[in-house]
Amino acid sequence: MLTYAIGFVQDVQLTCFAVILVCMAFEDRANRSLRWLAIAYTCGLTGALIDLGGNHLPHWISLGLVMEAAPVGYACIFSSVAAFVRRGQRTRWLCFSLAAAALPFFLRWSVPARMNPGATLQDAILCIDTALTAALLFSASERETRFPRHTVAIFLALYSAVECARVSLFLLTGRMPADLSPLLETVSGMVYVVSCSVLPLGFIWMMNARLLVHLNRQSMIDPLTELLNRRGLHAAAELELARHERSGRNFAVVVLDLDHFKQLNDRFGHAGGDAVLCEVSVILLRMLRETDVVGRFGGEEFVLLLPDADAGAALIAVERLRVALSEHPFRLGASSVRITASFGFTVAASRPNLTWERLQQEADLALYAAKRDGRNLTRLYEDSLAAETSGLA
Repeated sequence: MLTYAIGFVQDVQLTCFAVILVCMAFEDRANRSLRWLAIAYTCGLTGALIDLGGNHLPHWISLGLVMEAAPVGYACIFSSVAAFVRRGQRTRWLCFSLAAAALPFFLRWSVPARMNPGATLQDAILCIDTALTAALLFSASERETRFPRHTVAIFLALYSAVECARVSLFLLTGRMPADLSPLLETVSGMVYVVSCSVLPLGFIWMMNARLLVHLNRQSMIDPLTELLNRRGLHAAAELELARHERSGRNFAVVVLDLDHFKQLNDRFGHAGGDAVLCEVSVILLRMLRETDVVGRFGGEEFVLLLPDADAGAALIAVERLRVALSEHPFRLGASSVRITASFGFTVAASRPNLTWERLQQEADLALYAAKRDGRNLTRLYEDSLAAETSGLA
């Protein structure tokens, strides 16, 4: 009685999740992972519906095709995982090949007297499919989805272990687990029901984790240059300040502004200006270290964070950038133009109680000095600059 109740609960779950997943896949047609998962649960639902009308159908349908539905469904689940982790695309054909190869045996054993070998073959295929799917989830390297991936993989590994135990018992004793131990059959049924629930919820969890990271990243990226925006720069600067407070690690903050950029926009339009901004970002990324941070603060102004750089090292790096930009020919249509930039920078220099706002202000004052002194220059912040600004005010 309990076994039938578990089967009924599983059929209800399959129906509910199949309807929901098909609707989700229809809404998000570009999501191949979701599409494969919807197909998997549709296969399970089809098997459940056939099983429900089994008394009115031929044995080769009510038994043979029902046994085939689960291997096809789990082959689709493997394909769904492969699409999500973007690997294992070739291996998925192994799962479908196992399901196709088993179909003649399911049809041949689709009589009540021969059900046990068919059910054991089904268990063996599901054991292989779930083990392969769990291994694929464990082997993926995406950090953002690690926790949900590993959670789903653990449930699949548990499912695989249960199926392996069922197959081993039949091969050793020639009897099905239900005949040997009702408790074992009940535990198996409960694992099936839990797995049926965990899989779609786990997939939604994984997709949501990836989406949140993507949205977080997009909120910190300048859409034009794909550099960090103000928010991203602020987050990177806070990390550097934390390292500075913890270990006294020095770093430099550089602000650069393209000279006479409005004239370029007036001559070539905003499309030409955007092209120059993108090319400048490429030059900055190419010439700086991997550990350096580059961001666009807005308009034609860029900000650089140079870890482990004192005033001397920062000056050398900034001068290399200034000269490279001034000598680089920017192609805009049939014209070639030269662009210069003014630079201002400051260094942390083991000073206590620094804030990002203060460092920005210091670098801005140094930039102002470079603009005032003739542009296409580099200036280091000094206390005298603050005094001059106060005097002007």
